[in-house]
Amino acid sequence: MIALRWPNRQVLPLLIALLTLTATLAWPLSAPVFAAANGAHATHAASSGDWTTYGFGNARTNYNPNETVITPATAPNLKLRWSHHAGGSVTTQTLASNGVVYWGSWDGYEHADTTNNGYLWATYLGTTVSPCGATAYTPFTGGTVLGVASTSVLATVNTTRMLFVGGGNGYFYALNAQTGAILWRTLLGATPSHFLWSSPAYYNGSIYMGVASLGDCPLIQGQFVQLNAATGAIQHIYNVVPNGCTGGSVWGAPTIDEAAGTVYFATGNPGSCGSYESFADSVVELSAANLAFIHHWQIPASQNVGDGDIGNTPTLFSATINGSLHQLVGVAGKNGYYYALDRANINAGPVWEDKIAVGGSCPQCGNGSISPSAWDGTTLFVAGGNSTISGVNCAGTVRAVNPATGAYRWQHCMLSGPVLGAVTAVPGVVAIGQGNAIIVMSATTGATIYRFFDPANKSFEGAVTIADGVLYEGNLDGNLYALAP
Repeated sequence: MIALRWPNRQVLPLLIALLTLTATLAWPLSAPVFAAANGAHATHAASSGDWTTYGFGNARTNYNPNETVITPATAPNLKLRWSHHAGGSVTTQTLASNGVVYWGSWDGYEHADTTNNGYLWATYLGTTVSPCGATAYTPFTGGTVLGVASTSVLATVNTTRMLFVGGGNGYFYALNAQTGAILWRTLLGATPSHFLWSSPAYYNGSIYMGVASLGDCPLIQGQFVQLNAATGAIQHIYNVVPNGCTGGSVWGAPTIDEAAGTVYFATGNPGSCGSYESFADSVVELSAANLAFIHHWQIPASQNVGDGDIGNTPTLFSATINGSLHQLVGVAGKNGYYYALDRANINAGPVWEDKIAVGGSCPQCGNGSISPSAWDGTTLFVAGGNSTISGVNCAGTVRAVNPATGAYRWQHCMLSGPVLGAVTAVPGVVAIGQGNAIIVMSATTGATIYRFFDPANKSFEGAVTIADGVLYEGNLDGNLYALAP
């Protein structure tokens, strides 16, 4: 989610119908598959334009300031460079580094290919058969199968280049980024009740990861976990709701303020408990050192909706308000609101808020927003589902927002579906997946400057990556597409 995060008992069958897997290969868990003909070793140096974690960096700005090839002038000339087909839908965000792209698919594999589509390796990280939906949705596998929904993160640990990612079977994995070999794995939740929708963060030798239910059937106790990146040992666990209670799943990725040493994440709906669950449907701030609680803010009851998760990833940004610089964190929820909170005191409530979509429990039906925002240092870009712009009913929207006030600088109305994946930005350009199209817009005006339509008419429901002159996005048809001018 995400990686997409829409899981709840009402919408999971629809989700699985969209994510029907055509095949599930049976390669051994510990044995990555190589293609020696294409070379298993990338030889050129990493570029400053590389994209190595979900949302570009731990601030989750979804903005690559180093991109110089894809610009407002060249974006109209984008064309398909290559596509790579997997045995399941692709909703993770692609990483691109050192001439290699890394991506996951719903058949349970994490993949590595060269940036010119030379196959390197694919490692099986498991799948989960869901008890939530009817088996008729996946007749070839006999059940509702969920694979790798977690976007990986690259980091060098003790001189080894490692790839960290949530598997499709409740285990969290560390892989050798060059070979795909599994270095360690740690169980974070028993399947099928638990699922790792979250995408990890790496910071100061630790991995940070959220734990969620598969689809609220059943709800589980939401948790946030810190692991030793070198060994996989669990260092600390933060329980969103008390022991013996359910709810507060962490679907989205954690966001880290590296200057302050704090971590932010959003939580899902409450469940069963003997007391009020004040940390569900909330933004939570912890110490990155030991997950000690600092602050939290909960959506007010007057703005909540049934199954109103904040199934999203916060974005760090800043703004000058009344002459003073404020460090802010922003996030949208399934209730359709985007909230801007002051990091100095998030429990004081929003500095400003925007109603960007009609709230509801089904984001892929057009309710609310599970789309992380982008921040280019000047403008915030937010997206979501059903809304009205200038009297027109829009199935999806992207808006450029003044970070100090929430006022709109421009609004882009789309008629064919909601925006589910993160907004992605590079200098002068904003890109999203929406319905069966990738849409590239001017960051200055919001005008469309390029569209790519999926040949199979399936949906782009993950986040675009733009790195080193190439635009990547996966599709529900099982293809990863690479576009370049």
